[in-house]
Amino acid sequence: MESQSTYLRALRLPQVTNKTGISRSQVFKMIQAGEFPQSYRLSDTGCIVAWNEAEIDAWLASKFSEAS
Repeated sequence: MESQSTYLRALRLPQVTNKTGISRSQVFKMIQAGEFPQSYRLSDTGCIVAWNEAEIDAWLASKFSEAS
């Protein structure tokens, strides 16, 4: 049996703001502008949303590489 080397981790908004250092309101402004990864609805009602941690990590890495 092959082991899975990658896994998915869902981040809620407080974790996203803590990890990126970006405020809640700025996260949503950047999403609207297409400059930040979209969130995913985890419930049928849409009241539970989360971000894919790998997408947040990739976004951060791209920002750090742009700065070099």
